[in-house]
Amino acid sequence: MTTTSSIALRPFQESDLAAMAAIEAELQSFPWTALQFIQSYSEGHRGLVAMAGEELVGFAVTQLVLDELSLLTLGVKRDWQRRGIARQLVEAIAEQGCEQGAAVLMLEVRKSNTPARSLYRRLGFVETGLRKGYYRAEEGREDAVLMALTLDEGGR
Repeated sequence: MTTTSSIALRPFQESDLAAMAAIEAELQSFPWTALQFIQSYSEGHRGLVAMAGEELVGFAVTQLVLDELSLLTLGVKRDWQRRGIARQLVEAIAEQGCEQGAAVLMLEVRKSNTPARSLYRRLGFVETGLRKGYYRAEEGREDAVLMALTLDEGGR
């Protein structure tokens, strides 16, 4: 378990999936459903949760394929945002990715999600492409920006 300030990070468990789905539903117009979290877990996707005491306040779900670690979804409860929790989660999964032999951490982010894109750039991610119409949106579809972080033995 990793602890930074009052937040503890630990691998998520099956018993965390409902709370993760609730956070996702709070944050996204078109969230992963509880069933999608269950299917993801059963397919071997893993990641971390951020705990404030007994309260689950954030999560990151990842998938490792060969030497590529993909960040599938990440969320932090609204009233816990802007406290560095997303940064802690991304840094920790990057470190774990290195330990698992990953060479790169990849993700897609909504083009309109300027705060997330800014955070990822500060963490060393570079924009590598664009997926047109990737996400459902209130008004049709929205592009996804592809971002990648080259991992080294230091986790970044």
